[in-house]
Amino acid sequence: MPDSRPELQKLVRDSSLIFSGTVVELGASSVANLAPRDNFAVVCVDRSLRCDAALGDLRRKKITVELLDQNGLQPDQRALFFTLNWIQGGGIAAREVARMETQQEDGVAAEVARLPERHLVERLADSTLVVLAEVAETRSTPFDIRWRNAPQWATASFRNVEALQGDPTEDIVVLFPTSGRPMWARAPRLKEGQRAIFLLHRPPDWPPLPNLGPNLTSAIFTVLDPADVEPVSKRPLVEKLFGQRRV
Repeated sequence: MPDSRPELQKLVRDSSLIFSGTVVELGASSVANLAPRDNFAVVCVDRSLRCDAALGDLRRKKITVELLDQNGLQPDQRALFFTLNWIQGGGIAAREVARMETQQEDGVAAEVARLPERHLVERLADSTLVVLAEVAETRSTPFDIRWRNAPQWATASFRNVEALQGDPTEDIVVLFPTSGRPMWARAPRLKEGQRAIFLLHRPPDWPPLPNLGPNLTSAIFTVLDPADVEPVSKRPLVEKLFGQRRV
């Protein structure tokens, strides 16, 4: 794969598990109940560059990789694997999306380190308002039984609002999920007295909004992504990134 920066950025962003490792065995499996296949390789992790925190420390652990192609890969050969998470029980298995020489490891590690900042730039670009404020009050909305992955919205109101981007009104209502379902597990949970930088977004078309009664106004926003709530200490970074928000 070409080593141009835009393509490397996309590859790093789209790969959920990136590691350098040494091939232990070809055509084998290290995962219980996953039978060996010709396009499998068992790889011992030398250095984990990007992984789900739930996997813990992967160094010296064996991962079964479903290869795109064997392409001359041999036992004891080291390579840099870009993969997608596949199996995380009874062992770890991943599906390969690309492979590089280990000489590019430090460059890839640098791109991984830039991911949080790049993601923040994207969330800034998508935001309607960015404010530094304190959560004055939170309230739950009626429990939604329409579908099992309902976000179970709660509302928050703000005080001591300082606009960093956009023109906030006095009647801002911010919706945030409280459901523990996997699709909402990483969404911010706002708390009374919390002071932070909030990246506020217009509500999505789905899921539907709760019925907020006669007090419903046009100033309805959501925070759905972990990057939508940043500590006050990140104000200099947020202000610096405003100029990059359409990168």
